[in-house]
Amino acid sequence: MQNEFQAKISAIIVTWNSEKDIVKCVDSILKYENNIEIIVVDNNSQDNTVNMLKNKGEKRLKVIALKDNVGFAAANNEGLKHANGKYILYLNPDTLFVESGLEKLTNQLNSNVGLVGCQLLNADRSFQPSVYMFDNPVNIVIEQFNLGKLMPKVIAKKYAPYLNKIDTNVEVDWLVGAFLLISKQDCQRIGGFSTDYFMYAEDMDIAFKIHKLQKKVVFSPNFKVVHVGGNSEKQDVSSTKKEKMFSSRKVFSDKYGWNNLPIFYFCYLIKFLLFSLAGCIHGDYKKRSKEYWRTLKIIRKVEE
Repeated sequence: MQNEFQAKISAIIVTWNSEKDIVKCVDSILKYENNIEIIVVDNNSQDNTVNMLKNKGEKRLKVIALKDNVGFAAANNEGLKHANGKYILYLNPDTLFVESGLEKLTNQLNSNVGLVGCQLLNADRSFQPSVYMFDNPVNIVIEQFNLGKLMPKVIAKKYAPYLNKIDTNVEVDWLVGAFLLISKQDCQRIGGFSTDYFMYAEDMDIAFKIHKLQKKVVFSPNFKVVHVGGNSEKQDVSSTKKEKMFSSRKVFSDKYGWNNLPIFYFCYLIKFLLFSLAGCIHGDYKKRSKEYWRTLKIIRKVEE
């Protein structure tokens, strides 16, 4: 288990109670890729994740069991310390490789391109959004009110890229962190993931730091990976999760001078008022208005 396996690519996967997903993820990588080492950093899981992985006896697999849950960013940085590859692939444990070709994707990383993402797919192989724009008042309003669906396609591609299936390589603001490919050199230059986030917004932050290096962030549809949890995460957003998400958004805005929480508050206030009025007609709208009211309280709490 401790034998060093020299590989071109080091895949770093952070887990926390992910025994149902992680073995499938690891097996899928081993099936399709040869020149890769897999580094699983476990954030003190209470399930059987660590034992299941260690029992595989796979020389290309390193398992790092942390004694505490240090968060997503810090765990990824711990994995980077053990990486031998020239390229680093940050990967979620609920992803599955369905094809080979990862090495070809590394060819896109050069003096101009610092971060590459691939096409994420849902479990049924349907399109999953993974391309987004950095927060600003215009982008927030467009996303919150789903205005991209009303725009001509050529405009929506720019202002609401998450709504459109992209079939060519494009330069983007940031990519969903389920799959992020970067050179180890650039990763070390930007200091890996920023540990001032415990969860969420780390993918926005790492993309922003790549842009600060005067390098591009690129989405490539030429390689595809299934991201099983992509849809369920959006459907199941608890109050605790929302608070963590907005807290991370605030950290990001405080770091880079974009205080956009008031814009989020304004959007949810408008939605609350509209659905409260609509609730006088149909009861289902009342449920939505209560949800927006709870979100308004969460934003106020985060801003305090």
